[in-house]
Amino acid sequence: MDSGASPSRVAVSGTGGVIGARVLQWLAQSFDVIDIDQMIDDDQAAQVSQAISGTDALVHLRLTREITSDRLRRVVGSADVPHLTLVSSASVYGAWPNHPTPISEDMPVRPNLESSFAVHHADAERTVLEWRDAVPDGPGRQVAILRPAPVVSSGLGGPIGEAMLAAAPIRTGSDDPPVQFLHLDDLASAVVLAVRKRLEGAFNVAPDGWLAPSELRALLGARPKVRLPLPAPKRLDRYVARRVGHAAPDGLLPFTRYSWVVANDRLRAVGWEPRYSSAQAYVIADAGMPWDDLNARQRQYAMLAGAGAALVAVGWAATAWLRRSYALRR
Repeated sequence: MDSGASPSRVAVSGTGGVIGARVLQWLAQSFDVIDIDQMIDDDQAAQVSQAISGTDALVHLRLTREITSDRLRRVVGSADVPHLTLVSSASVYGAWPNHPTPISEDMPVRPNLESSFAVHHADAERTVLEWRDAVPDGPGRQVAILRPAPVVSSGLGGPIGEAMLAAAPIRTGSDDPPVQFLHLDDLASAVVLAVRKRLEGAFNVAPDGWLAPSELRALLGARPKVRLPLPAPKRLDRYVARRVGHAAPDGLLPFTRYSWVVANDRLRAVGWEPRYSSAQAYVIADAGMPWDDLNARQRQYAMLAGAGAALVAVGWAATAWLRRSYALRR
């Protein structure tokens, strides 16, 4: 599963954003790190090859609308390194009603087609595996694929992590699956371990266990639950996008309906240990809804105002009905 000496010089791509910055910081504590994104302008093969030249390993941290699977394909196509670590996503398993709880790495990759986030990460995994197998007669290439649960932190998290935080109060129909949240520092330590030990294969990155529905409700506390009727995929995506405040992953409905929590046994077996539970990661990351910022008196006023507004609406509707009935009788 791991072989060879630990690399000393590591090239990293996809370093933008909160995840990229934090993982890059962790890697820099253990290796001489080359940030490819700071050295190339337009992903030209010559520039990428020059940036990676002399490094022992390559790490790709994230996909975005700018850092697409096509860009990843160009980067790895120019990389001549013995080891590559890809940070993918547990969403590549998809969220399906027949999934076991938890999901192990033996499960096939089967993303929900409506989720471009999951589909793009599944495509990225195929890209790095094709790169690994492209030189069967040459020196061996090794690939470690990390599949983290939704990543969160005290500031911002990963796209799917932020989206699942925003979706936490939402219930669709009678569905009430367990959830997982991975602290960003635990992902960073997993990346460092994958590089240091030259891990090979797919590894789920997740805290021990998950949050049962009752545990999540306890963490949500008095926060109002949001119930959406089915089918409501676009409504859910719009709700999450408003909460997140910027471009959020789409196709989220299956991930709120079905379990897609993952097991971490394989990564634990090679020496990784999570520092945070799902509950701890959630509490640290949860920015709260506007309701949480109100004190008891403010909540009481808000409830009274809501009740008053409801009475006004009922009175207006009754008056309109009476006027309509009177008009019809004339």
